[in-house]
Amino acid sequence: MTSLVYTLLGGVFLIVALFLLALKILRVDPKALAGLFALLVLGIFVPISIIFWPGADVFAIHLAIYMITVYALGIIFSQRASHLLSGTGHWFHWGPAAIIGFFLLIVAVDSILLVVATKGLGKEVALHFLPAPRSGGRVSSFFPGTVSHDFREKEELFNRYIEQRQAQQDRDWHVRLGWSTDPHAGKASVFQIHVADKHGQAIAGAKVTGRFMRPADSKQDQSFTMQQGKPGYYHAQLTLTAPGKWELWLTIQQGAALHEIRAGTGIGK
Repeated sequence: MTSLVYTLLGGVFLIVALFLLALKILRVDPKALAGLFALLVLGIFVPISIIFWPGADVFAIHLAIYMITVYALGIIFSQRASHLLSGTGHWFHWGPAAIIGFFLLIVAVDSILLVVATKGLGKEVALHFLPAPRSGGRVSSFFPGTVSHDFREKEELFNRYIEQRQAQQDRDWHVRLGWSTDPHAGKASVFQIHVADKHGQAIAGAKVTGRFMRPADSKQDQSFTMQQGKPGYYHAQLTLTAPGKWELWLTIQQGAALHEIRAGTGIGK
């Protein structure tokens, strides 16, 4: 996302420079020139974005800023068209320059804020601006990447989720889970579960997978597959890298039966 600053600012500066150059050389109506530039932006930027697709949000931000820049140039310089066409006035004036500079400042600030929100300040900048933690831990600033599981985003996914949850409730499996010993950061511990049906019969031969997620840093997330010991008992030896809260997403699959569990755990220092 750091390149977002360069592509936004670079594109805006390029549009402004080419527009002023074309206006000075061609001496045409600024509104007509702005329309031409709008077509050029669409004709150049859209095909490039399709080939090197950056994502819908990044595409929309770029296109909006570029088109607003073209529109602002057409409005500002159309007021001075008579002077430019007759050659009696100066092509540069502090008023339009201040307006253009204001928009460039807005683009620059928004771009920097977007980069900081997604990538953080960087290690050196974070050490300079953020206070040192009293616990003696390290200072970091970045987007953790943790997002909520929003099953309502699409109706089909939501309906499928409701059906799966209802089937899981009707199945009424009983799952007990925990650590064999108190877990500590950087030390291997055995995570184990026991699965039984509503009649107390062990669920054997299931495929059990999971993922421990670190809310503060998604780079430390750890996926795992559990091995079966005695019927209904599954275990995995794991080493979680940091103390504090971890979230667990556990999936138990036996044939067509799917059982999902969300839970949390605490890891000691």
